[in-house]
Amino acid sequence: MLYKGSVVCSLSGHDKGRMYLVVKLDGDFAYVVDGKFRLKDNPKKKRIKHLKDTFTKYKDSDKIDNLYDYEIATYLKNIDNLHN
Repeated sequence: MLYKGSVVCSLSGHDKGRMYLVVKLDGDFAYVVDGKFRLKDNPKKKRIKHLKDTFTKYKDSDKIDNLYDYEIATYLKNIDNLHN
């Protein structure tokens, strides 16, 4: 089950394997950002079935709207290093 603040990995598309942070859920779709290629101002709309949950959640999901893009990118980079 995905939530706002979940860390996910893309399963399909040209961004396959890229880590994202979920910023919004809308039905069968999740809006995701990575802070580098997909910024908060322009999140990527992906079908939930094309995302793999890493079962990692951002500690303060209520504060995601206040994060800067570089903070999201740094967080995802550190998560990615822990999983490799």
